[in-house]
Amino acid sequence: MALLGISEIILRAGFRYGLPFALEYGTYALGLVMFAGGGWALRHGGHIRVDLLVALLPPASRRVVDIAVTVFALAICAYLSVAIFRYALATHEIGTASIHVSHTPLAYPQFLFALGVCTLPLAMFARLMRLLLNEPPEETGPAAPKEGV
Repeated sequence: MALLGISEIILRAGFRYGLPFALEYGTYALGLVMFAGGGWALRHGGHIRVDLLVALLPPASRRVVDIAVTVFALAICAYLSVAIFRYALATHEIGTASIHVSHTPLAYPQFLFALGVCTLPLAMFARLMRLLLNEPPEETGPAAPKEGV
């Protein structure tokens, strides 16, 4: 994505030529990065959590609530993954193409998005397993966000 953007800038500034597919493919790359990063963000504690009420509970109750919420989130993420795959299949069957100059068949980037979305339910499942095994659900290394930040 960065190389595509830098190439577009250099070509426009230096040679008065633009890549006709740069905006389209840059947008696909951005979507892919966003969808594929969900699982990684969950593992490293990067998702937003509001635990005002849960923080008032005793530790044992907090763990039960965390497990229940993780199961619920896993169900939603799994449903989302299946729905996006079905949407990409339908797009492929219809043969929808982009409106841009490249006329890219939209099923290709949509399948990539669907693969990226699958990282989140997999990470949710791994989180659930760590909770059930009484392990820390998120990484707490130097790259993990600090409490209160």
